[in-house]
Amino acid sequence: MNIKINAEKRDLGKRSDLTELRKEGFIPGIIYGAGQEGIKIAFNARDYTREYKKSIGAVAFFDITVDGKTYKTFIKEKQIHPLTREVAHIDFLELHKGKSITIEVPINFNGEAPGVKEGGVFEISIRSIQVTCLPKDIPDEISIDISALNIGDSIHFGEIKLPDDIETSISDETTIAAVTLPTILVEPEVEEEEELEGEEGAEGTEGEEGDKSTEKEDSEKDSE
Repeated sequence: MNIKINAEKRDLGKRSDLTELRKEGFIPGIIYGAGQEGIKIAFNARDYTREYKKSIGAVAFFDITVDGKTYKTFIKEKQIHPLTREVAHIDFLELHKGKSITIEVPINFNGEAPGVKEGGVFEISIRSIQVTCLPKDIPDEISIDISALNIGDSIHFGEIKLPDDIETSISDETTIAAVTLPTILVEPEVEEEEELEGEEGAEGTEGEEGDKSTEKEDSEKDSE
């Protein structure tokens, strides 16, 4: 998916300048190119968020226009504020024809696992795979069929068929997803013997107090 963004060049300033820029509703970023110095930019945070939400679950490319020139890019790194969870800074990498890139491609699970209908739980271990290939060969998603998974079954990366022109460093033994038995929480049992001992002790105490009370009444009667 291609997302269009209009950006402005910004000067390298102090950290306080970036803070002020964010307060004004802009996201600072930088465009890196092959063998070129990064182009520092700023773009409207609201416009970016609106367009980015449309690309969730798919590979997104960004056509960033700066001073009348458009750069075809993808997100290399994104910084998120730890408290507000807002985007604090984005590094974009420019695409170049004939040059391979490394990018995250989302996994799409198709079908319904029979094991889930039987009461199992479908657990996902990996939601995207990092691949290296030419920009023209980047798939929109990696599709995996789960319609044959029963309880206890799992899918490993070695079972996924990727095109020959796509490389990845993931081990074939890596688990992608599985159908497992649901976890049952067992409450600890209280031993009946301990409860009985406690009750007997309480009754014994009351009995002793009752005996002392009776002895006192008998003593008073004797004195009379």
